[in-house]
Amino acid sequence: MDQGTLVGLEIEDGQTLLDRLAAQGLAVAAAWVQESESGMWFLYVVTPLVRKGGGTPPAYRRLNEVIDQLPEPLSLGSLRIKVVGPHESVGKAIVELRRSQPGTRPIWYRGVRLGDLGVEGAYIYPPVKAESSVTDGSRGAS
Repeated sequence: MDQGTLVGLEIEDGQTLLDRLAAQGLAVAAAWVQESESGMWFLYVVTPLVRKGGGTPPAYRRLNEVIDQLPEPLSLGSLRIKVVGPHESVGKAIVELRRSQPGTRPIWYRGVRLGDLGVEGAYIYPPVKAESSVTDGSRGAS
């Protein structure tokens, strides 16, 4: 597949993943981002499971659990998914762009930066509401 082209199947698979995360109570923001440096598209998932200081293992574990539970495999591999915290500059930028254009439609971002990340562009998903108030991945634990 052409590294410079984001295809509909990737967008659909990203939406499937976001919907499943929301169904399990995890509120996230997400965007397909074409990084300037590599020219490749990555699915950036903004989640509070990424702790300050870069603690990503809990977020990746949770994503992999959700992916493994899907009835059909995703066309995108887990190596194309990057998790970031809402406190990181790219995470803040994705969340802010989403807030600046409320609604249920995706946003095609044509800027050159998302926070401190150089980009060629991005496809920012519409908000997906989590089905419960759990946002930390604890699935209802207090």
